[in-house]
Amino acid sequence: MSEANDLRRPRGFRSLIPAHAWATFVQDGVRTTHRARDRVLRQGEPGGWVLVCVSGRLKVVYSEPDGRELMLAVRGPGDVIGEFSGLDGRPRSATVQAIEPGITSKLSDQRFHAIAEHFGVRPQLNSYVLGKVRESAAHAWQLAHRTTASRLADLIVTLIRAAGPDHPAATTIAMSQEELATALGLARSAITPVLADWKSNGLVGISRGKLHVDDVPAILAHRSPDVSTSGQN
Repeated sequence: MSEANDLRRPRGFRSLIPAHAWATFVQDGVRTTHRARDRVLRQGEPGGWVLVCVSGRLKVVYSEPDGRELMLAVRGPGDVIGEFSGLDGRPRSATVQAIEPGITSKLSDQRFHAIAEHFGVRPQLNSYVLGKVRESAAHAWQLAHRTTASRLADLIVTLIRAAGPDHPAATTIAMSQEELATALGLARSAITPVLADWKSNGLVGISRGKLHVDDVPAILAHRSPDVSTSGQN
């Protein structure tokens, strides 16, 4: 399987557990729809419940009191969101905001962990959570040491991968150039020449508030060789 095709494989916690166990997590929760830019979790708020992502991509954002933001991760169908607060009892460490319309299922911490115990998927849950910790370490390294083009390419690949195999338009990313730059902790002017070059070479298309990826293999080639392709989220 090519790496480009590999971007559309099943992912997240869902890929680690039996289908009937995942279905129970989804069905036992309160199903909620969200629109693009809705905040489904807010930094600093108390926990007590977990979200299971059924559809739609979301971004995890850390905010400073002065309003500065940095995107820490991207989540999508198959992911579990907000489980850290259930493990340590502390307030939410980041805000989770919808990139596009989608659906989540909301369960209490107690119900979520009861289902995990019932189906015997605690080891898979622990592996999934540890994968997120490893991902955050790699993210910090990339922000500090990689070129703008490499960082932007990796962000785009991450966004496509997060869409999951059933997304109807995974290569259309509903984020403006300003939002993409902010996600990387950069000014828009830093990524504008990169996107202009990619557009002139047929790699991407740009419309109002959206980026359309036309050549996924070429975007993959712009990433640094040390980037993991495991897809763990």
